[in-house]
Amino acid sequence: MSHQQTVVLVDADNTLWDTDAVFQEAQLLLLTRVEEEAGAACRAVDRLEFVRSYDQALALRHHLHLRYPPQLLARSVEAGLSGVDPEAAAREAISGRLPAAGLLDQAGVDAIVTDYAQALSRTPLLLPTVAEGVSVARRAGLRLYVMTEGRVEMQKRILELHGLLASFDGVWELTKELSQFGRVVSRFVGCRIVVIGDQPDRDILPAKAAGCSTVLIPSRFKPSWQTHKDQEQADHLALDFLDAARWCVKADAESALDFG
Repeated sequence: MSHQQTVVLVDADNTLWDTDAVFQEAQLLLLTRVEEEAGAACRAVDRLEFVRSYDQALALRHHLHLRYPPQLLARSVEAGLSGVDPEAAAREAISGRLPAAGLLDQAGVDAIVTDYAQALSRTPLLLPTVAEGVSVARRAGLRLYVMTEGRVEMQKRILELHGLLASFDGVWELTKELSQFGRVVSRFVGCRIVVIGDQPDRDILPAKAAGCSTVLIPSRFKPSWQTHKDQEQADHLALDFLDAARWCVKADAESALDFG
C-alpha cells in the first residue's frame, strides 16, 4: 500500500437511489386507503405533509425509530382524520389505545398495510450522477462498500438491477451508531474511511465520532428533528453523488501526496 488507502462506505436509500419517491407514493396511497376504509376525508392542503407529520411523530417515540410497525401509521392517520394531533396519535397508537375508538376494524388495517407494503416494494430509481460518481471512484482505485440497515439481499438486488453490483466490494448490514462505525475503523486500520450519506443524525454524526471522514448529500426529505447545525458537521456538503465521489478522490490524492 503506497499511501493511506481510502475506503468509502455509501448509504443506499436516498444516497444511491430515490427511496423518498417510493415512500411518497406509498404514504399517499396509505392516506387514500385509510380515507376509503374509515369513510373520512383529509382536509389538509398538503396531503403528504399530513401523513409525514404522523410518521415522524411515531418515529420519534417508537423504540424502532423509522422502522416502527406500519399498522401504527394507519391507526395514527385514522386518528388524524378525526382531528387528533400527531403527538397524541403516536402516543396512543404505540400504547395500543387507539383501536378501541377507531373507525377501522383489524381486517381493514391489515388490508391497508398490505397495499402499503406492496407500494414500498417498488424498485427505486437511481439518483442523478450516481453511476458517473461510482465510475469516477472506481477508476481512482477507491474501495466502495454499501452500508444498509435494511436487508442485504434486497440492496444487492437493487444494485444488480441498476448494473452497479460489481462496482462495490461488498454490501454490509450495519446499525448506524458509534460502536458499529468504530468496528469498521478497526477493521481497516491504516486506511482513510469516508462515509457518504444523506442523513446527518444517522450517517454523519456517529461516523464522524468514530473517526471517519464524512460527506453529506442532503436528502429532499428532512425530518423535523434535523437541524442546520447537524449538516455543518460533515467534512463536505456535496451537491450530488458525483460531487461526493470527486471529493473522496481528491482526499485520496492528497493523502498520497502527504505520504510522498
